[in-house]
Amino acid sequence: MKKTCLFKILSWFISLVIAMNFTAFADGSFYPASGEDSFPDISAVSYALLDARTGELLFSRNENQRMPMASITKIMTALVVLENSKLDEMVTVTSDSCGIEGSSIYLYEGETLSVKDLLYALMLESANDAAVCLAIHVGGSVEEFSDMMNNRASELGIKNTNFNNPHGLEDPEHYSTARDIALIWQEAMKNSTFRQIVATKTHRIDLPDEEGYRFLSNHNKLLKSYEYCIGGKTGFTKTAGRCLVTGAKRDDLEFVMVTLNDPSDWQDHENLLNYAMNLYSKVDVAKEGSLTVDMPVVGGSAKKVILSNIEPLTLSVRDVTKLSSRVEAPRFMYAPVTTTEKPVAKVVYSYDGKDIGELDLYPQSTVKTVKKDNFLKRILNSIFK
Repeated sequence: MKKTCLFKILSWFISLVIAMNFTAFADGSFYPASGEDSFPDISAVSYALLDARTGELLFSRNENQRMPMASITKIMTALVVLENSKLDEMVTVTSDSCGIEGSSIYLYEGETLSVKDLLYALMLESANDAAVCLAIHVGGSVEEFSDMMNNRASELGIKNTNFNNPHGLEDPEHYSTARDIALIWQEAMKNSTFRQIVATKTHRIDLPDEEGYRFLSNHNKLLKSYEYCIGGKTGFTKTAGRCLVTGAKRDDLEFVMVTLNDPSDWQDHENLLNYAMNLYSKVDVAKEGSLTVDMPVVGGSAKKVILSNIEPLTLSVRDVTKLSSRVEAPRFMYAPVTTTEKPVAKVVYSYDGKDIGELDLYPQSTVKTVKKDNFLKRILNSIFK
């Protein structure tokens, strides 16, 4: 009962300290876009732009409209492959993977490539033969692999997407939406290998026996022309039109933009991403040492120790009133306590319920262990005191 009461008091005190600190550095203002007089014209039939940290939908048009999505299909293909195989696995090309129409690296039957090299071919050159080769390797067949793609979409809560192939070639039963694709991208970017591949401009695949090499070049020209681009995926068919996904990052901000059937996709992405970034303001949520928390200590020379942050934290948000914080800490600590580099608690900052930053808390002093006197010694001490 006493521990529960103590924990409630501690939680209240920690919340008060954090709230006081945050109020000191955040004035509650919302800053509109600076230098932007009007919203940019977007030529896409459907588009969605999300804050990739929180999943918040910032701007959109027909974002839930089912449409063909061409080769941006391969984002899900890559995600399923990465989650169900190893990069160093060797894949033998079958006849079913050869001669696939559209973009290709001209695989031939019987050659062997690693999963890693095939993934680079998939995402940089948008190779349809690499997509089929990977699908057969991971799923056993294109049909089985498509089922894996749809199951993964269901796990993400996506309901307006159906995958009928791993490459995006035209099929009336193969469709998605701008928002669904953005959510798939957001999930894929949690994978460090995926992030590395889509940010790569060129890749070389050496052929066996020094016969030469395949040189891959990323079709996404924003990697070269747009300073904030961290990756993306292009796509095109006559029915789908030009399709594009762009990941962009500036400071602690990260976005994903998806356009379907957009004749001006390169410029549209750059214009709207810049507009979105200008809507955000930086908030100094904590300075070095500005957060202090009293942590109870059991069995020590002191009853408590002060925890504090040793680093500052600045976050970019649209509306500071949606920013909140919580402390993740044990109810108490056992002595001894040392001022080591290892944090013992942290403050987590959330925007509209989604975590976007955190600060570690460290002990600011040492507490030694105090050995308890045995029963006889306490009696003697009380007699001869």
